Amino acid sequence: MQRAAVIVNPTKVKDLQVLRDRLTAIFRGYGWAPPLWSETTVEDPGEGQARAALEQGVDLVAALGGDGTMRCAASAMLGTGTPLAVLAGGTGNLFARQLGLPVNRYADALRIGLSGADGAIDAIRISLAGSAPGEFDADHIGLVMGGVGRDADIMADTTEKLKARLSWTAYLVAGMKQLRHELVPARIRIDGGPEIRRDVTSVLAGNCGMLQGGMKLMPKAVVDDGLLDAVVVRGGGAHWLPVVGKVLTRSQKDSEHFMRAQFTEMIVDVDMPQRVEVDGDVIGMAYSVRFRADRGALTVRLPR
Repeated sequence: MQRAAVIVNPTKVKDLQVLRDRLTAIFRGYGWAPPLWSETTVEDPGEGQARAALEQGVDLVAALGGDGTMRCAASAMLGTGTPLAVLAGGTGNLFARQLGLPVNRYADALRIGLSGADGAIDAIRISLAGSAPGEFDADHIGLVMGGVGRDADIMADTTEKLKARLSWTAYLVAGMKQLRHELVPARIRIDGGPEIRRDVTSVLAGNCGMLQGGMKLMPKAVVDDGLLDAVVVRGGGAHWLPVVGKVLTRSQKDSEHFMRAQFTEMIVDVDMPQRVEVDGDVIGMAYSVRFRADRGALTVRLPR
């Protein structure tokens, strides 16, 4: 009899026992054994629980939470072939939305997890150099998008309470605080090509191109093409107007304010350490950041 593990972010659930009973009944209805059950913590937001489940030989890992929970669980699952069922809950859930999966409908999402088809999707590997350029630390895993600069500052300013109250508009509220931040000189290398020098507000790399509210920041982004999509932004003050225009019109033309590219590896160097975020979580400060595509690394259970 097949068996799954359910990893729950308890902050996304009102009544854990009711949820557990309901999901267990669905497993039984599909002929599966009652699942292993674990909860995330502040100290371990999903990776350790997923690793422990894999060590017990489960056939499926069902993660319940937001984008942060998904990326942490996925960090233990890359290359294993064990499928991830996405039980998306909370406010953002860009990963689930990109894949066409239910949000805040856990029973429906689990049924897809038990009856859907496996798909191999790309992951983002992000490593930081916090002291000297080129001396990168261990990889951080992302599924949606990572960034250097003001987008990471916005994530740092967006509290969980604000997200819960205002949904995607919380990010707009936080973003307004960053409008006047100074530009940062950056040196960018894409797939070993020539160095690009720009004064930037943010440099982003994404596997999923959709922002909160359904806006497409990266219209060419595809989760299984082996490529990541880059956006280099020069905003600040009145310079934000052409940036917003580029996003709203989905223009593909580069300008001094906005540049797009696709890549398998991108390295961003800055003179002063900048915040770095992945999938909405700030992961540190860095002088250098390396983004790499890990093609087909994660198996996800998708609708048939």
